[in-house]
Amino acid sequence: MNNDEKKELNTVIDSGWFTEAAKTRQFEKMIADFVGVKYACAVTSGTTALYVGLKALGIGRGDEVIVPDLTFVAGPNSVEAIGAKPILVDIEQDSLNLDLKKIKQSITKRTRAIMPVDFNGRAVDIKNITELANQHNLSLIEDAAHGLGCFYDKKHVGTMSDIGIFSFSTPKIITTGQGGMIVTNNKKLYEKCKAVKDFGRKSGTKQNMRMAFDHPTIGYNFKFTEFQAAIGVAQMKKLPKRIIKKKEMFKKYHDLLCNVKGISFVKTDLNKITPWMIDFILDSKNKKNKLINHLKKNRIETRIFYPSIHKLNPYKASDKNYPNSSYISDNGLWLPSSVTLKDNEIDLVCKKIKNFINQN
Repeated sequence: MNNDEKKELNTVIDSGWFTEAAKTRQFEKMIADFVGVKYACAVTSGTTALYVGLKALGIGRGDEVIVPDLTFVAGPNSVEAIGAKPILVDIEQDSLNLDLKKIKQSITKRTRAIMPVDFNGRAVDIKNITELANQHNLSLIEDAAHGLGCFYDKKHVGTMSDIGIFSFSTPKIITTGQGGMIVTNNKKLYEKCKAVKDFGRKSGTKQNMRMAFDHPTIGYNFKFTEFQAAIGVAQMKKLPKRIIKKKEMFKKYHDLLCNVKGISFVKTDLNKITPWMIDFILDSKNKKNKLINHLKKNRIETRIFYPSIHKLNPYKASDKNYPNSSYISDNGLWLPSSVTLKDNEIDLVCKKIKNFINQN
């Protein structure tokens, strides 16, 4: 962040109004226009966005929601928070996204929704997932937390489901510190989301003091702040250049490492996908762990993939149903991916990786 964010923050401080208002509406419109939807609703985090979206879709106690086994724990946690049960489904190794055949096998009479995740921005097969969902009268809530700047055909990810969500936590391509956005083309769902995040108020009633404390439904306080929105407005103006930078970085890493023995990259169409992080897969967990230590000794930080959800204590299950998720989680690694990285720094990272592989 720089003076652009400071200037936007000063306008909020000078306005004297800090809870979400005009600046939040501006940020919501910028997101809606960028991804190409009618409605956008800002909330406190991507996790909150999932919870509010599930609530708006009518998901609740006794229901089941299909969730990929390779994702951040926010996905299944949001399902648990709503009172439903997350049904973990394995992924495809070549896309790192939900396996359509295994989704079909997991649908029961209690299934109410599917929560596909665009892992590292790579678009899920939303066309076929939508067809399957329609056959079984299921809702779609798409976790596109990694996906700002990513497309399926010519449509932005997150926009072809009933509800899509984005995250603005600090590591994302744009950040508001914490924050999330719900997007939809369905006005009724949009109005429900706005009510759920604002104590169950009916839209527009806060301006009328007689109705400000009328709560026709149960809701919570998941509102945005004008401070976050100010940061978001400034960050959105930087997004086009960051998209270019992320793609250039991924291509450079790929070109330098794609022929290194024991390393493989997930297929990534840079015409459509803006990778959130630079990722690759090693051919063994032991090698991955040794590489992490080797790079750390050279003052280069890395980040392991999310653990498979079925291996976490709250969701413990047998490995036998999740071979792809287990393999990718064990062997996947994220490399330094900040948009501030210079070419010579990427060269250095790749040089240290090659040295390690040659020595092992």
